[in-house]
Amino acid sequence: MAQAPLSRRDQNKLEKRGRIIAAARAFFAQKGFEATTIQDIADAAGVSVGTVFLYAKAKEDLLILVFHDEMTGVIDQAYRAALKHAGLVDQLCAFFDVEADYHERDLPLARALMRKLGYVDNAEQRDAVTELMSANYTRLAMLIEAAKTRGEVGAAAPLLPAARSIFACYYLHLGGFLSGYIDRDRFDRMVREHFELLLKGLGAG
Repeated sequence: MAQAPLSRRDQNKLEKRGRIIAAARAFFAQKGFEATTIQDIADAAGVSVGTVFLYAKAKEDLLILVFHDEMTGVIDQAYRAALKHAGLVDQLCAFFDVEADYHERDLPLARALMRKLGYVDNAEQRDAVTELMSANYTRLAMLIEAAKTRGEVGAAAPLLPAARSIFACYYLHLGGFLSGYIDRDRFDRMVREHFELLLKGLGAG
């Protein structure tokens, strides 16, 4: 069923949202998240500060919105990259290589984001992050389901807990990488080792 065309008012709102998010992204990259002000973003987007606050209650909300809009495409790209590989471990490494590359392109912004994700303090932020996590889990579950048909994963393995466990491994090592505890080469090695361990399970000897 075709969607009804947006009204002029809704088109204007969508266009303003796009300008605000683009301005926020540009300032976060050029000036840094901490140094950027809402006034900077409003001026660059050609709107008032009050208009910015219609779309985001605080600068942290804009950080989440930037992350949400960009990461939606990154997750699709990661899934396509994974499908170019045969085994599940290689697929998972390819998937998260794309996501890690995204964060590595702007380490200061990625670090600000990691700090913010440690405490998400309103429903709008939680909804945006939850939507992204669901997208990650869905793609990972699809890879796991396909691995079941190849005999790499047990038929009884629950898809969602498995996807969450895999993402938790990645997120643990991503935090170490962004915090400077490990470099990218070590991050890649540790992620692969962790995925291999997950796939084998903790056998008794």
